[in-house]
Amino acid sequence: MIAPLTLEQLQCRFGGELINGSVAFERVCTDTRKLDPQALFVALVGDNFDAHDFAAELEGKVLGLVVERQIPGISLPQWRVEDSTVALGQIGLLCREQFQGPVIAITGSCGKTTVKEMLSSIFAQRHTICVTQGNLNNQFGLPMTLFGLTPAHEVLILEMGANGPDDIGYLCGIGKPQITAVNNVKPAHVEGFGSVDGIAAAKGQIYTSLAPGGTAVINADDNYARYWREQMPEGVKTLSVGLGHGCTVHADNIRMDERGCASFDLVIDEVAHPVRLQVLGEHNVHNALVASGCALAAGIPAAEIVSGLEGAGSVGGRLQVLTGLAGETVIDDSYNANPGSVSAAIELLAQRQGKKILVLGDMAELGADAERMHREMGELARDRGLDALYTLGPLGMAACVAFAEGTGKPRHNFREHRALVEALSRELDDSTTVLVKGSRSARMERVVQALTESADAQEEN
Repeated sequence: MIAPLTLEQLQCRFGGELINGSVAFERVCTDTRKLDPQALFVALVGDNFDAHDFAAELEGKVLGLVVERQIPGISLPQWRVEDSTVALGQIGLLCREQFQGPVIAITGSCGKTTVKEMLSSIFAQRHTICVTQGNLNNQFGLPMTLFGLTPAHEVLILEMGANGPDDIGYLCGIGKPQITAVNNVKPAHVEGFGSVDGIAAAKGQIYTSLAPGGTAVINADDNYARYWREQMPEGVKTLSVGLGHGCTVHADNIRMDERGCASFDLVIDEVAHPVRLQVLGEHNVHNALVASGCALAAGIPAAEIVSGLEGAGSVGGRLQVLTGLAGETVIDDSYNANPGSVSAAIELLAQRQGKKILVLGDMAELGADAERMHREMGELARDRGLDALYTLGPLGMAACVAFAEGTGKPRHNFREHRALVEALSRELDDSTTVLVKGSRSARMERVVQALTESADAQEEN
């Protein structure tokens, strides 16, 4: 934290009840397995856990407690509140209010982590940054990022995720960003939003939450760009990015090298700046444009934007290139999946030389259209000339059937990782590229591990 807080400050600002007095703290923890004697412990309640059950055992192990019900028999100071998750965000808000530097927030259906990493690479050249770590982008994770702010930090970069219609607005109320962007809208987590239109409206809260003087970076190539402009609050500036020449920031002369990395001219206010990305996939040009727009809005010179983009590397589980046990090239894109990111992965794989195999785990949370969307991915893989499609999970059969239609190719659908890997391994050699992708629930990292590590280390959980 930039400065210590007290339970008394929290109670005066947000209400609730103080029990056993107040205490000052500079750190916060929520995990009983990672206790800190100098931290405030927030007792969170979830569908399958309740930290209050362990709170009585924390005497002497933490400074104080945030609880929804009083913990009797202990002398620890307690702030009793109605909802401890909301209280976690309120503590984060006070930390955010201590920070005076620029705050940039990114959301979107896919690619937001890559945009965040590109922004980090740009700003870290001359600034000390505080940035969302891993996937700590929700109502629990974002406050933890804010707790990490220190007096040394000059820039705050937040990634915001959403599973429901009000999530982004809630996170913006805590993080209070001044520069925001929706990277794109694709069918992802549709169950939580009801429709793709619902996703666009929810993601658009990152714009409607801006205060006058803030800047909205808009992906002009997204189908919802016009909708977002129409929703923009009065006094908010807009900066457009995209492939069209009418944008403040756009890309020209896109070229792909033999690795599958893009080079292009980054055009800012009609001045071209050559860029050579080190991350795979033509879709990363769009990610680079969004990152460039956010950096430009924060006053970063074009030369620094270019060098930052060129220095940005891949993120774990997102298009990382590995070598398999049979000499095959394994592209690990196993972190997550939705139709938009799978389409981009298929396009990347189609550009590779030699045999091309897609391994796809079921895409989750797609609602009533899930089977249709899997079928469309199979059709795209077939039409782009991939040599084989291996799927894991019941929805994958729809993709396999579509892939095999009119080609006579076999259907490779499995219910277990081990069986898939055993069948797949018979097709691999040093001329093969395998791209592995799937939603988190499919645990496709197990396939990557089996293809790239010693078989003795693999166990089917």
